Amino acid sequence: MEIFVGIFGALGVVGLAAGAAAVTVAGNLLYICEPNEVLIFSGRRRQVGDAIKGYRIIKGGRGWRVPLIERVDRLDLTNMIIEVEVRGAYSKGGIPLNVQGVANLKIAGHEPMLGHAVERLLGKPRTELVQMSKDVLEGNLRGVLSRLTPEEVNEDKIAFAEKLLEEAEHDLGKLGLVLDTMKIQNVWDERGYLDSIGRK
Repeated sequence: MEIFVGIFGALGVVGLAAGAAAVTVAGNLLYICEPNEVLIFSGRRRQVGDAIKGYRIIKGGRGWRVPLIERVDRLDLTNMIIEVEVRGAYSKGGIPLNVQGVANLKIAGHEPMLGHAVERLLGKPRTELVQMSKDVLEGNLRGVLSRLTPEEVNEDKIAFAEKLLEEAEHDLGKLGLVLDTMKIQNVWDERGYLDSIGRK
């Protein structure tokens, strides 16, 4: 009788250990997606429509990782605030202008732009994303300024920001980024031209 009790006791301990191990393994393979992120499971090729992709995206919900085959990365979709400043950018009238502004942008949470973000931005630190976005915005800002006279820039900063939004959306979209807002805070020049025409 004591032998049976010992055997059942040992089986019970083994069963508890196996259950604990199964819970631990499940905890390591189950990934839960937060509302402000997407999960990218990579390592297996899949047919998605007409295309073959080497990853799958989970937005909201959860997903199981195939052990030894797949790896999981997280892509942060939270807002990035970027201060933009351009100095000595030539306007249409040949007057160099200085512009300060602030932009709010984020990684797109919808296809096909999310696919661009996965392919171009995955694994990059947030500081590098901010710097990349800043460079794109400042380049676009110089391009928009070159097509506007100082008077046009001076008279309507909202229209100026809208032109910049139109210009930047295309370039940022290729990277998988969405520009939510762009505010021009200050425009000035070092020659005093804007002051002479009544800077607004």
